[in-house]
Amino acid sequence: MSGSSRLAARTLRSMGWAYGSYVGGRLLVLISTVVLARLLTPAEFGVVALALTFMVFLDTVKDLGLGQALIVAPDDQIEERAQTAFGWSLMVGAGLSLITMAISPLASAFFSAPGLGALLAVLGLNFFLRSIGVTHYALARRALDFRSRTLAELADASVRGVGSIALALAGLGAWSLVLGYLMGTSAMVATIWWRVSFRPRLRLQRAHLRELLTFGGMLTVVDIGHALAHEIDYLFIARILGVAPLGLYSVGFRLPELLIVNLAVVAGTVLFPAYALLDPARLREAFLVSLRFTALLVFPVAVGLVLLARPVVLTLFGERWEDAIPVMQVLAIYAVVVTLNVPAGTVYKVTNRPGILVAFTIPYVIVLAIALTLFTHLGIVAVAIVMAGLQGLFAIAGWLVSARILEVAPSRIAGVLAGPAAAAGTMAVAITAVAQIVSSPGALLVAGGAAGAAGYALGVVAFAGDAVGRLREMAFERRTTRPAAPTLSR
Repeated sequence: MSGSSRLAARTLRSMGWAYGSYVGGRLLVLISTVVLARLLTPAEFGVVALALTFMVFLDTVKDLGLGQALIVAPDDQIEERAQTAFGWSLMVGAGLSLITMAISPLASAFFSAPGLGALLAVLGLNFFLRSIGVTHYALARRALDFRSRTLAELADASVRGVGSIALALAGLGAWSLVLGYLMGTSAMVATIWWRVSFRPRLRLQRAHLRELLTFGGMLTVVDIGHALAHEIDYLFIARILGVAPLGLYSVGFRLPELLIVNLAVVAGTVLFPAYALLDPARLREAFLVSLRFTALLVFPVAVGLVLLARPVVLTLFGERWEDAIPVMQVLAIYAVVVTLNVPAGTVYKVTNRPGILVAFTIPYVIVLAIALTLFTHLGIVAVAIVMAGLQGLFAIAGWLVSARILEVAPSRIAGVLAGPAAAAGTMAVAITAVAQIVSSPGALLVAGGAAGAAGYALGVVAFAGDAVGRLREMAFERRTTRPAAPTLSR
């Protein structure tokens, strides 16, 4: 087996662990969301969603990119750089917790949400808790050790879900979500410390700090832009429409986020260190392969959410969330575009062109803000359409730029997406046929889901059969020995 194939197999196994973490963890999150949706009101969901939006913005500077900079650090300097990264990440985490507490009254007043201030202040403690484990996470990611991350993330999701449900049953309302969030983070940090052997020294170091900040700082700017791009809709909805519509919107976004957008997080997490190991000649093929397999994963999920949105929402969440159905349908399309754009963004990073990400992100945020200013008053479905439409336009531009960098004809990109798209079309036909016969939401969810899965399997065999063979070859190839590193997991 060639070096390229071995790396592909290793990357695929890492993707399997990482996506397994998200599937398992997000399944637990979904179960807790289903229970909480029947215990809490849209307004309670909305105020917590708004608080979490502020957290996302501040989270983009959680360690000033020091963790990402460790991924490309030389092997002989990794221990020293990790010690530096840990100390400064801890300082940043503590600072962000204090900043969150300070701005919480202002946020509550600006959005006319009286309960927001106290929730946000307590939720801000999450920054310091996460900073304790952020360096360990980066080291596990650098080593493609996604087994340890999987265990940590499952601990987070399970403790958060069980804790939130227990507190909601005790009558704590929106506080059940916030306190459950902190409980989950604590469990996650404890688990990653158990799994990763790195132990920090209790002193602040500056060794290689300048190099770490130079690389990580640029990526932090990109992350800030991405946070604005992906969270600004929540701010506009809360300010113009109120927290109850935001609650409906957040539930409509929950399944596209859990099942599709989180795959983008997984793909970016794995592909960055994997691509970094490749020479330019092999990067082109890796880009096309990752794009194709990503499409094979996300297309069927999106088709299922679009065509089965009504039975999904009514069966899982209940009739009071019916207005979230069209939001889920539109945001499923948005989620697919976001996910398929990850391989292109990873190419910019590993070819030392993070400035391209900035060049795309800033105009996107500006145009998005203008569009939301013009259309948010039309309702949450209009907001979802704006998000999906603009994301699609900028994603096409991103694919064209990455194709130019890698010297790939745009027709090849279209070619690798054609098979998964055709298979998804077969799935759509199967679900539509069942929907003509079955009307009960629960029965349609079961029968339509089964028919769709069967239709997609047949479509994959018919239109992307070679991909199945390659997937099997990489997945079952014997594991190669991993080189030793001083800070890998046990």
